Amino acid sequence: MVNRSANKVEGTLLKVSHIEGVRYFDLITGREIKNAIEYNVVALTGMLQPRGIGAFIAGTDAALGQDFPGFLAGQQKLNARAGFGTEFPALRAHLKLTVPTKKYTGENLPSDMVKIPAATFDMKVAFRVRECGFYESQDEHFEGSGFHPLHQLRIFERQVNLTPYAIDLTPVTNEQYAEFLKATGYQPRHPENFLKHWKNGAPSPGLEDHPVVYVDLDDARAYGRWAGKRLPTEEEWQCAAQGPQALRYPWGGEMRPGCYNAGETGGTTSVTAFPDGRSPFGCYDMCGNVWQWTESERNDGRTRFCIIRGGSYYKAQGSDWYTDGGPVPCNFAVKFLLMWPGLDRCATIGFRCAVDLAE
Repeated sequence: MVNRSANKVEGTLLKVSHIEGVRYFDLITGREIKNAIEYNVVALTGMLQPRGIGAFIAGTDAALGQDFPGFLAGQQKLNARAGFGTEFPALRAHLKLTVPTKKYTGENLPSDMVKIPAATFDMKVAFRVRECGFYESQDEHFEGSGFHPLHQLRIFERQVNLTPYAIDLTPVTNEQYAEFLKATGYQPRHPENFLKHWKNGAPSPGLEDHPVVYVDLDDARAYGRWAGKRLPTEEEWQCAAQGPQALRYPWGGEMRPGCYNAGETGGTTSVTAFPDGRSPFGCYDMCGNVWQWTESERNDGRTRFCIIRGGSYYKAQGSDWYTDGGPVPCNFAVKFLLMWPGLDRCATIGFRCAVDLAE
């Protein structure tokens, strides 16, 4: 139930026929509704806050399950601290700490990785203005010099100090991810859409060296831990893509056909299909093919999100309201709202890994 008015609604909200052995609960407050049965009809009472919601559940103890009391206790805590005002306060987003790898050297560096030296540089990041904000989950459209129109670009700049690291030359492939699964037996807690593009639990023939997709942030992290690696931070990813000269695209200052997967095949391509599109450090597929997860998860208590980089082969056409796609510049970022693994796994998002290097 949804209260679309500015006034609270209180009292009997719903009446249902009673079934013997069934109990009734208010899912918002987390409390059981008792003594509400009269003439075999249950009066479900409660309160809908202004512009708030209401929800009830009915079931036997067996149907509701042993973990249901714990769920109700959690709902009680959420309801106790819930705010029902109409204001939308700005919240500070907190960056999840990156778990470092062991310090690698030139002697034990995993194969197919390239070393990136320590660097200090002014990093410019471009976002398309959208309602969900940028690094902060708040309305930033009216800050600074004035109104920032929706769907236009906005540039953020900050100084970055990077210690030495190494990054994969290519995104992780289907074949590499299959090796990880064979070695670990990894199964995500929520399997919906996990490796949806595979057939019978294996990569489709001919796509073994294509980037693995339909993996969420935690699926990517699990692979990294197994490989002794981690996801690159957003700053590390951009440095590896644009190089010391802060190139607009990995290969230079202008778009150049034949340097990236522009979607001609309607899907992904081999991670080494475009050698002319390599970055100054030799990294493939940092523009087009698939977006890539970075270790940039943030949470402000209202919204959890991650920054993805690189663009993809697919670009939705017809409306500015669609999410960004296609090949994008090295400094372009998308704020990807993390909702649930089954939704976070996409046909256009993969990942590559990084490791820490000894000074």
